[in-house]
Amino acid sequence: DGNFSRTDKFLPDPLVEGDPVVTQDYSGSGYDRGHMAPAADMKWSEQAMKESFYMTNMCPQNSALNQGDWEELESRCRGWANHYGEIFIAAGPIFYNKNYKTIGNNKVGVPDAFFKVILRVNKNSQALGFIYPNDGTHHKMDFYVVTVDDVESLTGIDFFYNLSDETENKVESSSNLSLW
Repeated sequence: DGNFSRTDKFLPDPLVEGDPVVTQDYSGSGYDRGHMAPAADMKWSEQAMKESFYMTNMCPQNSALNQGDWEELESRCRGWANHYGEIFIAAGPIFYNKNYKTIGNNKVGVPDAFFKVILRVNKNSQALGFIYPNDGTHHKMDFYVVTVDDVESLTGIDFFYNLSDETENKVESSSNLSLW
């Protein structure tokens, strides 16, 4: 929560060397500049809000997904954060093979899907994984639920490795949306 409003000023990330992705790479592509870390989560800081519009936080996202099911998940995550006080979230693109579509002069890769993993740590720690195809289909949220282990297998990323092995194994192999 906070008082800082969306800037909607999409900018190249100043830390990127070479030819950075620019908003014009998306022009006429049919894809939204989809936030991985949502701007609505950055209202607590003017700097965080500004940085949430860096192009390094964007991925080409199907408009119906970005403004529909993905946005619903972002909103639900904010609700969970408010309810539980603290949750940990990681999100990003998934490319199923090396032959992916690109857009713009800077050849921005269009992901096949997106993942989000969420963890709450308390006496009954829980985690959820989600995989959303980068298309315009609409489903109820439980359609996208997978285990964190499933997301790790697809991405090669080891999430939540700082947990004890017992807790990590328990939470990453479960995917019960009703426990949230």
